[in-house]
Amino acid sequence: HPPHSRMVSHYISLLPNLLILLLEGANGDHYDSVEALGELPCPFSRVLFWSSAAAEPLSGKDVTILQTLLSRSPSSPGLEVTGTMNRETGVAITSFQSSCGLLSDGVFGNNTAVALLNSHTYDEYTDPGGLNPIPEGFLYKVYIPVHADRNIEVTGFLYSANMTLLHKFPARLHGHPGKNQFCTSGNTPTGLGLFDLNSPEPDPHLYGPYPINRVVSGLKGNMKLLLPPIRNGILLHTFEIKGWKPSMPMQNSAGCIHTHPTDQKMIWDILISIGVKVRENPFGELPYPFKPQGIISIVQID
Repeated sequence: HPPHSRMVSHYISLLPNLLILLLEGANGDHYDSVEALGELPCPFSRVLFWSSAAAEPLSGKDVTILQTLLSRSPSSPGLEVTGTMNRETGVAITSFQSSCGLLSDGVFGNNTAVALLNSHTYDEYTDPGGLNPIPEGFLYKVYIPVHADRNIEVTGFLYSANMTLLHKFPARLHGHPGKNQFCTSGNTPTGLGLFDLNSPEPDPHLYGPYPINRVVSGLKGNMKLLLPPIRNGILLHTFEIKGWKPSMPMQNSAGCIHTHPTDQKMIWDILISIGVKVRENPFGELPYPFKPQGIISIVQID
């Protein structure tokens, strides 16, 4: 049945890498087969390692994420993020494994991936009280402090260009269950990003009937790592659900920021009143075709 098929496909995809590991093992190196064969947590889908025997080094978005997270570890500070596996990254994997009490074999498999995500998802981006000033040329700022536990709904803040508080609104930044910030449809990434007001999405049930705000690109923190091209389409929007009441929790999103319908309308009305224009919705078109009018700051506070 489908789960079995997915697992078989996963193991088949590992065969080329495992062959290299076995060949190196024959030359005296030891690798943990459980580490190599375990199904990896999102966003990783393959074993990563450095090998001088490989015809081409492994590369891709997963390597970029791996190197970024390793660079946050005290065991490999300042590791260069290249998007391509190299000897330095292999050494960094081994050092991280050693620091966690894992088998130090340089193979980035399930156990190491889980440990790295648990240790270094936090990007250390800060914005004390949301009061870091808005760069010149932007008309508004949205600041949202979040918890590591995204089941906790929080309060977002809308500021004008001179940091006058214009509105407070409830917010939920929980993605699909079991998916972290680095996964498609996972939790909304933390960090600083460019933000812009777009015309409504076509499905009011999922997005509400009002204009939405779109995270255009990241400037700091996990947003800088992910937006774009690893993730895209992260919006501040609402929804229309029959029977839902403001006293109820909001539903999880596919990685966006949810707020109440009345607040989404209020945000739209306020932005128009301070001169923000509603851009025609580009629906994820890259590069973004307009000059963003705002910024968004999402900070993990615990």
